[in-house]
Amino acid sequence: MVLKYWKYRGVDPLPITYKVVNGDTFDNIARKKYGTETEAGRIAEANPGASEPLVVGTVLTIPTIPKAPSNIQQRTTANDPNEVALLINGNRFRYWDRVSITQTLDSISTINFGAPFESESPGFKKTFRPFSYNDIVVTMGGDPLFTGTMIGVNPNIDVTRKTIEVSGYSLPGVLGDCTIPASAFAGESNKLEFDNQGLIEIATTLAGLFGIDVEFQDDQGAIFERVALKPDETILKFLIKLAKQRNLIVSSTSTGKLLFLRPITISPPVAILRQGATPVLSVTPTFNPQKYFSHATGLETAIVGIGGSQFTVKNPHMDGVIRPFNFIVNDTLSADVKTTVEAKLGRMFGDIVGYSVQLTTWRDPLGNLWEAGKTVKLIAPDAMVYNEYEFIIRSVTFDRDSKSETAVLNLTFPESFSGEIPKVLPWDE
Repeated sequence: MVLKYWKYRGVDPLPITYKVVNGDTFDNIARKKYGTETEAGRIAEANPGASEPLVVGTVLTIPTIPKAPSNIQQRTTANDPNEVALLINGNRFRYWDRVSITQTLDSISTINFGAPFESESPGFKKTFRPFSYNDIVVTMGGDPLFTGTMIGVNPNIDVTRKTIEVSGYSLPGVLGDCTIPASAFAGESNKLEFDNQGLIEIATTLAGLFGIDVEFQDDQGAIFERVALKPDETILKFLIKLAKQRNLIVSSTSTGKLLFLRPITISPPVAILRQGATPVLSVTPTFNPQKYFSHATGLETAIVGIGGSQFTVKNPHMDGVIRPFNFIVNDTLSADVKTTVEAKLGRMFGDIVGYSVQLTTWRDPLGNLWEAGKTVKLIAPDAMVYNEYEFIIRSVTFDRDSKSETAVLNLTFPESFSGEIPKVLPWDE
């Protein structure tokens, strides 16, 4: 079997322009526009008529970074709305025998798939080269379901067959691995400190260093007086910390954008799921009692000579037990401390309880794909959900192989993301 692959570059969006000022070089222009001088060659190639020393006033074309989601092919031709296609570097790969995609409300989406290991095929060896970080797109019915990057490539050899196991994450996943480039805080181009800026501006600046687009589905909240990214801190960790202080969560879209949102339960549940009834295969609860606390107190950082404010929220479901939890509220105005603490206690409920529901279908009763952020009602007495209870879908894992198709919903409390405390718990009578 010989596989043929081709590199898809997509249709680039319109490039931007830049007027040369005194002292400019391709290196420092690249630092200004991309955050790293490693992209200097890209600018030089886009302007064949310009050479160093650059002439003041010359207008240069600044090309977009090809890794941006808008530059990656995200659609395929499909005759069946349930047809799943997997593309690597824009070329459809038809030889996979298992694929699993997890879309999560409050983290970056991931993918795993397997295929026969064709060690004699030049195309196969090139595509599944370790550390290649190839583009991966999965579509269903022609529409994007996942847009990301190949990370793990692991051969699996036994006496019966040879396979390749591949893992990856959505495009913003690189922000969870990497720190800011050193060139981005060299000289005047310092992207470590942000004064009086909102989360949109901060996220766009940092994600843009890697060609990642940013999408906000809700208001960004109050601006930050002063925040600083540590040189050894990963970008995603920093952005998640800021987002939590504004009661926002961070995720990724099916088209590979970094997503900020504040989920609010306003729509009716998309399904009522019952233990032992189709399409439910199983319901498995997970409890984490060591993350359960009686009180949460946020402490504002004190200034010399001035005491910082504090705010405490009590867990109404926990009487007669003392399990307090304190945390420092950084980079937040006093008026926002209360909101931050309430959101912290609300998230606690998402950390202590989860329900994994395995289903025989990728689609809800209305024919739509199961979607993180939607709600369902669940009745599962053997999982200690004694009465009909409304949960939010925290993540969805879509699994398909040659024999079966299943979806696994990871459920938690809707209040986990709205800064509220559940009024009733699933095991309450």
